[in-house]
Amino acid sequence: MRRLPRYLHRLILPALLFFPLAAGGETGDTIQTKVAQCLKKPGIGSTDWGIEVVDPSTGQVLLSVNPEKPFLPASVLKVVTTAAAVEKLGADFRFRTTVYTNGTLKDDGVLDGDLILFGRGDPNLADPEGGLLAQPALEELADQLAAAGIKKVTGDVIGDDSYFDSSTHGQGWTGRDLKSPYGAPICALSIHNNVLWVHVRATKAGQLARVSLEPPGTYFSVRNLATTGSARSRSTVYARIIPGTKKLVVSGSVPAGQSSSRYVIVERPAEWTAALLREELRRRRITVAGDVRAVHRGEVSADERAQWTVLAEHRSPPLARALEIINKRSENLHAEMLLRVMGAELHGIGSDEAGLQAVREFLAEAGLDDGKVSIRDGSGLSRENLLTPKFQTDLLLFISRRPYFELFINTLAVSGVDGTLKNRLASSDVRGAIYAKTGTLQGVATLSGYMVTRSGRNLVFSIFANNARASLARVRRTIDEICALLARLY
Repeated sequence: MRRLPRYLHRLILPALLFFPLAAGGETGDTIQTKVAQCLKKPGIGSTDWGIEVVDPSTGQVLLSVNPEKPFLPASVLKVVTTAAAVEKLGADFRFRTTVYTNGTLKDDGVLDGDLILFGRGDPNLADPEGGLLAQPALEELADQLAAAGIKKVTGDVIGDDSYFDSSTHGQGWTGRDLKSPYGAPICALSIHNNVLWVHVRATKAGQLARVSLEPPGTYFSVRNLATTGSARSRSTVYARIIPGTKKLVVSGSVPAGQSSSRYVIVERPAEWTAALLREELRRRRITVAGDVRAVHRGEVSADERAQWTVLAEHRSPPLARALEIINKRSENLHAEMLLRVMGAELHGIGSDEAGLQAVREFLAEAGLDDGKVSIRDGSGLSRENLLTPKFQTDLLLFISRRPYFELFINTLAVSGVDGTLKNRLASSDVRGAIYAKTGTLQGVATLSGYMVTRSGRNLVFSIFANNARASLARVRRTIDEICALLARLY
């Protein structure tokens, strides 16, 4: 099996977890000894470790280190969120993004009123890496509006994010998180992960550099102060949005012959998404007389909404595709949006608490003991999350018995092949043999998933490392070394 082509491996691994194969290799005592040696290495021994490895065919625990001690899971928590979503929403669930109007479309193509772009938590309205959407969602919606005969809009283009509540960040996130792309604001109408990339390219020394935006658009007014330095100078490019405005200031210097990119977090995602829709309308020669703006939860009454007319709608690919992006790429914003979608769909409000209630219901229905765990967000970014290795392994065992297991396991990163494991566990004896979720925070490295050993044995494992004093790269290498030992010796 180990030499099968990748596409066959992806089909066969899920089935193997249901049919036990003969165990091979050395004894469990030998593995316990070797793992203990790994954990005693200088710089590694001071790290807090939690490990559980189980044979799913028998339920036998093969390796155990602090299995019931709570640990920060980091992004391994995304397995909890995505499993709850596929269980509670269904693998075929699709996000809907709708364009409404509060006005009237006349025979001459004039829409007398506003266009309202209503978001319901789809994190993939754009597809920068390709392969997900046949056409970017805003392009599709603009095409539908053009096909409806609209030529002019007398009112505004409005981004409506009221499907979620007004909180934009998870509980237990740090100030550093809020300034980083991985902690971008949560919004029911989001696009491009709510991050704008600013690309600065050198011209001639002493002259202004050239600035471009990704995605392009006219929503932000750019004040370009960035200059081109000498070829030997260093890059000092800096970009920021003046708070409360749409003014983007780019400053500093870029060395001659080079380019530099910086990100800025978009403070008002719904309004920005509406502005990008307006750009698409203009490309189709649909004029908009008004401006772009946003409305939030509580600002429009139910009676007003009841008068709106549907003009266009985008339906996402099935939920499984969104889960693949969350688990393989470890997209925090996508996981947080999914948590709130569960809240909105199952409990009528797109809030963290409603989403977490849905997660708790899933865990209770699955018979999982959550007495020692604490779940505060959907992505694992919160420092208040706590999971035990046993809880996480029990969850994976539960998933392996569900009818959606083959779908779910293929949302996880594959060792040496793709996602966050593309450059890890790539040696010939483990490449393609491990499907798992990674996790990283300051002082934290985690890995949890499924593996097939050299002998063909199937294992479920969770490895948590907290309070690491050694570099995280070194801790990850230790985790990978343990996985390689398991794959080689069992």
